Amino acid sequence: MRYLTRDDVLDLHTFAIERYGGRLGIKSQDKLLSAVNAPQQILFGEEVYADLASKAAVLGFQLLKNRPFIEGNEVTSLLAVLRFLDSNEVTVTETLAESIANQLQAVQRSECSRDTLTEWLRDRLEVEVEE
Repeated sequence: MRYLTRDDVLDLHTFAIERYGGRLGIKSQDKLLSAVNAPQQILFGEEVYADLASKAAVLGFQLLKNRPFIEGNEVTSLLAVLRFLDSNEVTVTETLAESIANQLQAVQRSECSRDTLTEWLRDRLEVEVEE
């Protein structure tokens, strides 16, 4: 399993701000590290997030809800999830990327929980693997 580092997410944030506008900067280093490290959490010797879908979901969810950046949290969250999936050999099609963006928007509006996002991603990733 390949994980994103703090520097990876900062690079994605810089790209998002340069591409789409906004103010560059970190509002909370602790919240950023919490989001970046969430997919790797271990509790009592077991991974808290055991599969790729749950790891991607917690990464995106934490970046959205913790809001570690001054601006650009939404785009950075999407880019981080897409990069994480791509780094772990998931073919990210335009359709999949748009669907993930829509789901993350639902999370942002509190219409979708982390668990719901996880299940949704599991369903989508199974389809991608089967094709």
